[in-house]
Formats: sequence, C-alpha cells, structure tokens
Amino acid sequence: MFSLEYLLERPLLKAIQANKRVVLLIDEVAKTDEEFEAFLFEVLSDFQVSVPELGTIRARQIPVVILTSNNERELSNGLKRRCAYLYLEYPTVEREIAIIRAKIPAVGENFHWK
Repeated sequence: MFSLEYLLERPLLKAIQANKRVVLLIDEVAKTDEEFEAFLFEVLSDFQVSVPELGTIRARQIPVVILTSNNERELSNGLKRRCAYLYLEYPTVEREIAIIRAKIPAVGENFHWK
C-alpha cells in the first residue's frame, strides 16, 4: 500500500536521494516550525529521513546544506551544533551602490541613491 511511488519528492528528499553530491539551500530556516526543525536535525545528524510507513531513506551522497536565517527566532542548540555560522552585515549604501554598478554596468555613474 505504501511505496516511494506515492511520496512527494520535495527538495530535501531529492537532495539525499541524488546520485551525485548536490547543494541544498534551506532559506530562512528560523521561519519554520519546531517539527520541521526536528526533522532537519535528523537529516543533518544522520543524513537520512525516517518515513513511518516506508522505513529509512539514507543519503546516497551527503549533500552540502546551506541554511539561511534572519534571526527571527532562536534555533535549537542541536541544530546550531551541526552548522558552521557566518554572520553577514548588511552593506553600507556606498558598498551597495558599488555592487549594483559592478553587476549592472549600464547604470554607470548616473545611478544615485536617494
């Protein structure tokens, strides 16, 4: 009755079932609920997913997992221990203008910030 055929493959499941190493981006993890965080904890601990009716699906290749957060809530200590943390300051106006000019040369010197 239960089989992988009926399981919806979302990005996380696709990442652990991939035959080659992939990058999995989980954006704004602090906006998820505690149940998803517990699920993610299992994935990052053992690189496997437990599905009660089907059993355990183990990663074929361990993906590179990138989590982003806007610090809307504190993440569990267990999840944080499985991550390398990097805080990025928002760029100054001058730096932001330089980034825009570097990425969109057509704006040139005519681009001004109000």
